[in-house]
Amino acid sequence: MDQGNRNVATGPAATRGRFRWIVALLVALGIIIGIVGAAATTWMVNATSSENFCATACHSMQWAAAAYTRAPHYANPHGVRASCADCHIPFESRPATPFQFIFGTIWTKQVDGTHDAIAELRGTISTEEKWEARRPQLAADVEAWFRKTNYDTCKGCHRLDAGTGPAVEIHASLVKAGPVDCVQCHADVGHKFEEAAQPAADAGQSGKGP
Repeated sequence: MDQGNRNVATGPAATRGRFRWIVALLVALGIIIGIVGAAATTWMVNATSSENFCATACHSMQWAAAAYTRAPHYANPHGVRASCADCHIPFESRPATPFQFIFGTIWTKQVDGTHDAIAELRGTISTEEKWEARRPQLAADVEAWFRKTNYDTCKGCHRLDAGTGPAVEIHASLVKAGPVDCVQCHADVGHKFEEAAQPAADAGQSGKGP
């Protein structure tokens, strides 16, 4: 026997051994790809859900972004800020199962992102005049989505059964009456488009006699 081939394994056993190594390497490669893919997806979702991205990625969002900074969800006495994604993307405001993350969060971002990109390329709301003309319909579409999803994003932060003080009394009768329509009372909580009216010159004199 050739001494150079004495340690070279042959036969069915050797074939099975090589097959196991190949399978092990493929499994390890799949795990690595899965980890990298999951990390990249999570990074992408977080990056495209930031307030900065929502406000600057599409030039047409500048007016919505400005209205957001005037609304209670941006600044309030409680020091709690709701981001764009918290309100507009499912399961951003609360934990999600893998199924909810894929078919709720990611699916919504893909569909809405594609729609927004096409609208931006077409210049649908590229000027403030176009934006103001389209704003009532855009607001109606968002409110319809909130109602369709039963205000799921609102409930990610707000629990009526966890409230205290006057809020409990105010909402108690509403809860008993049926489904709560949040935007019916809180339409400006996310975006305040109208600037606050300037006080009259003599407003500081209110309460004083003539």
